[in-house]
Amino acid sequence: MLPDILSLMGARTHRRGGALHVTAGERIAGVVIDLSAAGELAPTLVGLAALADAPTTIHGIGHIRQHETDRLAALVTNLRALGGEADELEDGIRIVPRPLHGGLWKAHHDHRIATTGALIGLVVPGVEVDDIGTTAKTMPQFPQLWARMLGDESGESAA
Repeated sequence: MLPDILSLMGARTHRRGGALHVTAGERIAGVVIDLSAAGELAPTLVGLAALADAPTTIHGIGHIRQHETDRLAALVTNLRALGGEADELEDGIRIVPRPLHGGLWKAHHDHRIATTGALIGLVVPGVEVDDIGTTAKTMPQFPQLWARMLGDESGESAA
């Protein structure tokens, strides 16, 4: 499912050696998508949608209000704090891309919200995730891997 969604959004994907390889396209396309079968993907896709060239509407994810935090509210609040435009829907979220600026991205003790902030911080200078350590729930080594990916060989700083 993820490779198909990323392709719709403009990326090129392929599998090699059991790993999914993703290459950015020329742009990130806005989409209308039902994620009821894959709500865990929603925060990351919201992060991409905030950087897209057209609005994105994600349906079928009302249930993510009952995860570590109300993920819909957390995503909307964080995007708005960075200058973005996002609105909660009854069963989802709508994102209208706007120029974003740096600022604090609150993780809300939720690993998926934290990684979404880190993703946005790849493109938007000055985004700081307040608790990147919450990523330990699913990937304890995330801060070190992220730092190395960004060229900090010591692996000591992240997001």
